[in-house]
Amino acid sequence: MLDTLKVGSFISKLRKEKDWTQMGLADRLNVSHQAVSKWERGDSLPDIGTLMQIGQVFGVSVDELMNGGADKESSTYIHNLGQIMTGISENRREEVAEMINTGEADMEGLIEVAPLLKASELADVTERVDKRLFNQDLIVRLAPFVETDLLDGLVTGSMGDNVDMKFVQRLAPFVSRETLRRLVDKANKDGMDLNVVVRLAPFIGKETVDELIEQAIDEGIEWKLIVRLAPFCTKGKLSSLADRAMDDELDSRCLVSLAPFLGREYLKRLVDEKEIGNLDPETIARLAPFVDKATLSGWIQALLVK
Repeated sequence: MLDTLKVGSFISKLRKEKDWTQMGLADRLNVSHQAVSKWERGDSLPDIGTLMQIGQVFGVSVDELMNGGADKESSTYIHNLGQIMTGISENRREEVAEMINTGEADMEGLIEVAPLLKASELADVTERVDKRLFNQDLIVRLAPFVETDLLDGLVTGSMGDNVDMKFVQRLAPFVSRETLRRLVDKANKDGMDLNVVVRLAPFIGKETVDELIEQAIDEGIEWKLIVRLAPFCTKGKLSSLADRAMDDELDSRCLVSLAPFLGREYLKRLVDEKEIGNLDPETIARLAPFVDKATLSGWIQALLVK
């Protein structure tokens, strides 16, 4: 992606060569001096229209600006960014797509300007680009900036018979649940562990989480992983995980975190079986909403006797 620090440093260099203050540049661009300061620190980038203004003010091309003044012969130099940005800003998006399809500009340029575009602008171009030009890496990099329906189509078009689980994890926050489920079904699950399931869990349904847990679990599971999975798997699967938990001590913090997701009877049994005696008053108070009165009374009596 665009190196905001490099772009900001180049803007700063150009400004200083003119012997202008940040306020002076801001006045010429009709922006705040705070905006100029953020650009030069690399905290943000100007929008497309302002980038073109900056290029005009300093007499440099948008390509030079976006590449941070890098040598055009450099292997990292991205060409035709200016043409892409100008075409999009002037509503000539079909021409931009054609530039990419014919090789006059490449996909890398579109990816680089994606953070500066509205979702609708990016969609207009992306929908016209030959889908054979998209590979998994490009799709992942484009994912935060395109609408879900469009991303689902790109992912489906690139989906082979065997999908890398790392690809699935990187796309999980952006694709629809249906597309994610198809990716998971096709993913190579060799070596998949519960940490992978934890990362996918917020984005897929409980039934799928249950299935992945069974494919990933080995002989034991740590309580901290059970806690992280608790909001995303079914109550039955959670109870099963607790039964299969490793013999490390279940502390009161983990117990309180699990309580909202376990049934009353199972929570009481878990406390009894793990011999979590001598519950302190704070823990009892935090567990109280999740057990019946008789169980709570028993815990309080034990505390009073102690």
